[in-house]
Amino acid sequence: MAGAAGARADQASVAVTSGRTTASLPSGFTGLGLEYNTVPEWVGRGTVDPVLVRLIRNLTPTGRPVIRIGGQSTDRVWWPVRGMHQPLGVTYGLSPRWTAAGRALAGATGGRLLLGINLEANRTRISQTEADQLVRGVGSRSIDALEIGNEPDLYPLVPWYKLVNGRPAPWYDPAGSSVFSRPLSWGPAQYVQELTRVLRVLPPGPIAGPETNIAPWLAAVSGLRSRRTPLRVLTSHAYGLNQCILDPTSPQYPTVPNLLSRSASENLLAGVAPDVGAAHRRGETFRIDEMGSVTCNGRPGVSNTMASALWVLDALFAVARQGVDGVNLHTYPNSDNGLFDLSHARGGWTARIHPLYYGALMFAQAAPAGSALLRVVSAGAGTIRSWATIGPDHRVRVLVINDSLTNATRADIRAPAGYGRLAGSLERLRAPSAYASAGVTLGGRSFGATTASGILAAPVAQTVTPRGGVYAVRLPPASAGLLTLAR
Repeated sequence: MAGAAGARADQASVAVTSGRTTASLPSGFTGLGLEYNTVPEWVGRGTVDPVLVRLIRNLTPTGRPVIRIGGQSTDRVWWPVRGMHQPLGVTYGLSPRWTAAGRALAGATGGRLLLGINLEANRTRISQTEADQLVRGVGSRSIDALEIGNEPDLYPLVPWYKLVNGRPAPWYDPAGSSVFSRPLSWGPAQYVQELTRVLRVLPPGPIAGPETNIAPWLAAVSGLRSRRTPLRVLTSHAYGLNQCILDPTSPQYPTVPNLLSRSASENLLAGVAPDVGAAHRRGETFRIDEMGSVTCNGRPGVSNTMASALWVLDALFAVARQGVDGVNLHTYPNSDNGLFDLSHARGGWTARIHPLYYGALMFAQAAPAGSALLRVVSAGAGTIRSWATIGPDHRVRVLVINDSLTNATRADIRAPAGYGRLAGSLERLRAPSAYASAGVTLGGRSFGATTASGILAAPVAQTVTPRGGVYAVRLPPASAGLLTLAR
């Protein structure tokens, strides 16, 4: 039995069958979501940061990664329009320097960009100019779709900017009076009217929207068609916990135990899951283009811990089972929600890798492009989460997560027919505890305090010998194991 020494473990049984529960996962399933001002900071120094390129490609080893650029910055950027003053809600101006950086990022990674277009300014000419310049500068071949606006459901609720002593200030400034871009009466119908006007002036190509997980807004754009710019990607946002919740008794309040609860990873599509299948029937794809453990920049001690690595593992499998076509994990400099931070000094780049990235990297190994999820039946310890895939290489990969903060668990994994005779290879994701923000290892390897390559050394795997087609795997508290089986 592969395992670690310790106190008596809880027990669970995990039976994997040969029944597939999903279509094959596309390449580019797991990508990054960046802000507009992040791109020149990480790319615009003459050449694209090779560490960033490697970190992106680690999550998409084959095919073309999808990189979403937008988020909060979507409606706070503009491409300067001749004869027009900069809107008060805009804080960042785009330029040929930006498009050169975006084009370089797409070229170096082989990726395709989802590019946000300002809608909150409520001026069609601004949207048109920005879209025209981005398509011209980045190149249509490197653009997956243009995303019109960001979280439009919040336009009447979150300030576009504030006024402090009569001067404009960022929307998050604690002082000043709030200025909203839309009245409280503005809703899905008005959004579609504005969107339809914008579509008439955009350059030809696919669009995406509505950038929210609110069902009426998704329904409002369903099947939206324009002669030149069809809606091709239905986009939603998803977070495990909510930074705005102030009640510590709420299951959405940011804590490590709440992040490791099943609801934090399994309910990301609550209320909008039917929209996934509906999008597919219309020939569209459904993408969670902004995903993170805790909303609004994350919570220190929660979203930057080992718990986030286990959460993202379970969450990515959960949305894949529901038919989502891809996910973009939101990251930007100095974010507690981020996957990594990059630094440039003495002519070279280095990266500091956060726990969340280790979890995303293990998912990439457990669910390679072209693999399909298999049916899994678990019983016993309630803290065990289990997933299984079969890949194009015909290998079965079984992921078992122990989300207990204190107890080890022994998982008895029964292989599907044809897979229970040969020894399996076990790779572990571990850390000192669920609360640890450092000391995370995958396959016994770590990126260290910083990495100048973005490459994780080959894993140190354990051999697990089956007995009667059953593989016994011991999991320490707050850890995961990936068992790979050959036919």
